[in-house]
Amino acid sequence: MGTNYTVILNRTQDRWWVANVPILHATVQGRTRSTAVKRAKSLIRFALGILQEEGTKPPVENRSNLEVIRVRAVI
Repeated sequence: MGTNYTVILNRTQDRWWVANVPILHATVQGRTRSTAVKRAKSLIRFALGILQEEGTKPPVENRSNLEVIRVRAVI
């Protein structure tokens, strides 16, 4: 059974998709949303594999402390 991790997707002005995995402090990107999501999944599997090899427990998200907001800044 796997663990779910939060991935935040953002589309840039040059039309790339950026996928941020906050618990791992890591980011990947893709030309399409699908590619960015696939790369995020691969990144998570890779990071968890390294942690397992090192004998380190995987990080656990505390979703009660997670809040994603939008802030509008006007210059």
